[in-house]
Amino acid sequence: MKNRIILSAFAAFLGAPAAAESVAPDCSSYSSDKAGWSCHCEANAAPGSVWGSGPYTADSHVCTAARHAGVIGAEGGMVALKTVEGQASYTGSEANGVVTRDWGSFAKSISFPPPAAKSDLAQCARFPTGTESHSCFCPADASKQRDVWGSGPYTGDSDICAAAFHAGAVGAGGGEVTVLRVPGLKAYTASEAEGVATSDWGGYDFSIVFNRN
Repeated sequence: MKNRIILSAFAAFLGAPAAAESVAPDCSSYSSDKAGWSCHCEANAAPGSVWGSGPYTADSHVCTAARHAGVIGAEGGMVALKTVEGQASYTGSEANGVVTRDWGSFAKSISFPPPAAKSDLAQCARFPTGTESHSCFCPADASKQRDVWGSGPYTGDSDICAAAFHAGAVGAGGGEVTVLRVPGLKAYTASEAEGVATSDWGGYDFSIVFNRN
């Protein structure tokens, strides 16, 4: 952490611009080899072809399918989806101003998990200092593109929600998590899971893990 702070301060001293926060990918970048995916649909995006009524064929236009499912409206927004097993057949229907089509069998499907029930907990950010455990809430549209180091345990300054998605502690619909402080590691190894790519890092003074009980 100290090295990151020093580097940021040095960049600021030189007048270098601060790194921009990662923007959620456009939904057109979805690939069915991803188990879970969060992406952004632009307002009034041009419609595309959709087969099925939920689940939908995995080659359906994600944003149009999301509008059919009622996940977003014409104003667009963040979408969380899951890749699930294919169906023997798909039946078209009309909903929310979108008409979908019938289709036969397809290898994979996409579905839109319902958002987690509203929580009284605060939205997760970073693990707070001076505590051994922390409970918070990850919304379905929480960014999966934020900084996470390690593959579980994660460095103590990793973004909690991105780490929770990576660990499978919450699904695409978001939800509540309880995070525990555990001893730090000498090294953290990167990996990719559930649509989240984490980074390598050296030693850190404490780690975080998720309580699954």
